[in-house]
Amino acid sequence: MKMKKIFSLLMAVILTASLAAGCKKQDGAEGKKDGGVSAKGRYVEQEIDLPKEAGEAIGILDLEDGVTFYARTEEGYYSYVLRNGTWTDPEEVSFMTDARERLGLSAEFVYSGEDGAVYAIAYPERDDIAYGQHIIKDAGDGSALDCTPASCLEADESGFTEMIVDLAVFEDGTMALADMGGLVKFYQDGKKIGELPKSLPYVASDHKPVMAVSGGRMAIFGEDRHSIDFYTLDNLEKTDSIDMKQELVEAIIVPGEEGIWYVVDKKGIRRITEQGSIVETIMDGTGALMSTDSAYLINFLHYEGDEFYGLYGIAKGAARLMHYRYDKDVKAVPDETLSIYGVSENQTISQAVYTFQSKHPDVRVDYHTAAGNEEIPLSETIRTLNAELLNGSGADILILDGLPIDSYIEKGILSDISKLGDRLSENGVLMDVIGNTASRDGKIYAVPARIGVPIIFGDEAKAEACKDPDTFHTYLEQNPGERLFGTTTHDLAGMTLLNSFYGDLMKEQGGFSEEKLKRFLDDWMKLCEIQNTRGIEAEMELPTSAWERRNTEFSSGMGLKNDPVMIEEIDGLISSIVPYTIARDKKETPESLNQYYVPQVIAGINASSKQQELAEEFIECLFDEGVQKMDCSDGFPVLKSALAYQAEYVETPEAMNLSYSIGSQNPETGEEVQFGAAYPPKDEVNQLIRIIEELSVPFMMDGMIRDTLLTEMENCYNGKQSTEETAKAICRKVDTYLSE
Repeated sequence: MKMKKIFSLLMAVILTASLAAGCKKQDGAEGKKDGGVSAKGRYVEQEIDLPKEAGEAIGILDLEDGVTFYARTEEGYYSYVLRNGTWTDPEEVSFMTDARERLGLSAEFVYSGEDGAVYAIAYPERDDIAYGQHIIKDAGDGSALDCTPASCLEADESGFTEMIVDLAVFEDGTMALADMGGLVKFYQDGKKIGELPKSLPYVASDHKPVMAVSGGRMAIFGEDRHSIDFYTLDNLEKTDSIDMKQELVEAIIVPGEEGIWYVVDKKGIRRITEQGSIVETIMDGTGALMSTDSAYLINFLHYEGDEFYGLYGIAKGAARLMHYRYDKDVKAVPDETLSIYGVSENQTISQAVYTFQSKHPDVRVDYHTAAGNEEIPLSETIRTLNAELLNGSGADILILDGLPIDSYIEKGILSDISKLGDRLSENGVLMDVIGNTASRDGKIYAVPARIGVPIIFGDEAKAEACKDPDTFHTYLEQNPGERLFGTTTHDLAGMTLLNSFYGDLMKEQGGFSEEKLKRFLDDWMKLCEIQNTRGIEAEMELPTSAWERRNTEFSSGMGLKNDPVMIEEIDGLISSIVPYTIARDKKETPESLNQYYVPQVIAGINASSKQQELAEEFIECLFDEGVQKMDCSDGFPVLKSALAYQAEYVETPEAMNLSYSIGSQNPETGEEVQFGAAYPPKDEVNQLIRIIEELSVPFMMDGMIRDTLLTEMENCYNGKQSTEETAKAICRKVDTYLSE
């Protein structure tokens, strides 16, 4: 259960309903206009409110009575049938309630077998049952029948049974079970009758839809996760395979009419035939709930005609049911387009796109990023973007994380959005954050929708040494051989300290002070020797710089509970779990590091955009309470009501049931480090909220400067150049860049 809970929470977010872009070859060609009249006809997405007080959603099925929704409460399991847009009264699903009360098995996912029975994958709730999935169904009298093959319930030495990730049942009752290792096995009356050669990639979650059956045929994702393979039950032989020519990591296969199947993922809904002669996109997922990074599909159904229903899991245990139908009267292509550009993909932006589309269904949102082309260095991407913007082109909205904001303001690339800032202030945002991030001469040019929060705790004298370069230098002189951090690497310690001292190492007119930078580099190299970073790194055999693998700017070590001082940037409640657990065990209280906050999801408007008003409306969607409340691990909310909600959330059953088991080995000592961790209690979250409300100093580093520092500090550490040569190289390159 815990594994599933963690996976579900990390993949979840609250969103609202909208209409989605799409296409169908019907009532006119897609995207064309005839005589100035827009072509019409596309799929639309509409939300169907789930039954009030239904409890936690576990699935939807297409049964004889119609679309049936299953949910559970503390009292039991219930089903509801959708008829003419209205839900019937709840009917208890007796066998699921019986399974929980009598067998100690909690049903988590529902399936309809081709044999006419309803099945569920259930997880043990009692400690005397080995952890692993059980398959249950109605025994015929309302009681639960555990029909899991006996071989699947044999526990290994760790106390786990076989991990079943997906289930399908044929008309004769034959069960196909896919396991986490990538095998698909077939059982009849509890006995194994065959298996497919390894055809699936390894699955990290303990539940993952990977196959579907219809008419004695089975469709299943291929091992390359680019193809869909088809098998018959008669001889379990592959009959056909379709190369979808793209990765299908989050896709689901849905059976349709005979010989027709549908593939559903973030890109939309595609219709395929078993022979692969037709692969047709019938709905583009852009702007729909399916396209958001944090919503995940629980079930997706092809219904009568060409209708579909999708049940999505989202944050805090909530769910959304979406209905997809073809509307011949809706414009095939929206009249307007709003473009958004960022260096990398971001979940908060995706959520805001969805919220914006619900308000503006006739506006096409084009959200694109530089991510995905690893052959082009970030520095080259930024240079290309800069040239585009200086030429008066580019996207309407710019997500400025890692981009040269000050330069953009100076060159007139960003619009003055002070009036938008005033509206956000009226809605209750943290104005020290909104007003201090990207302002000049009293005007606001960009606003962050999220913030990272660097925290520090530990030995008082050592913590003070981490706050400015002079105290750091003095501490090393007066305490030779004394470690500041626990187990760490040269890049974690180096970049964390440099970032902490960033403002003190800069000149008033911009760029680094060569003298101060050289002294810092000398002190950093001395600390690396004290911390034995070379020995640690030799044991770890790291293939790349640790900083290149992280998304945060502050992290002083590996969190192995041996830290005299720990500095960590937390970017949401989930990331606060480990540092707050360590601080609690050490009876220490995390504090702010230099009143720093790290602006994230920084949105500005291109001054050349012809969509200024529409762009402001989109940015306001970033501060929608539903978007702000979500923990997407890209920063804490800056809306006060959403921030206050964090303390309420940790006392909900969903949060209190989530826990981590942390296990690692200290590469220096070989010691095994293990501890349990959970969300901080409400009083600690309230203390964190007070820290956040008082933050006023933005930490922002231009991506080009960051890359320069990483490269040159690596050269210094590896002995390719002295600290003096490194300081000169950094100053020369940064000064040249800033002058361009």
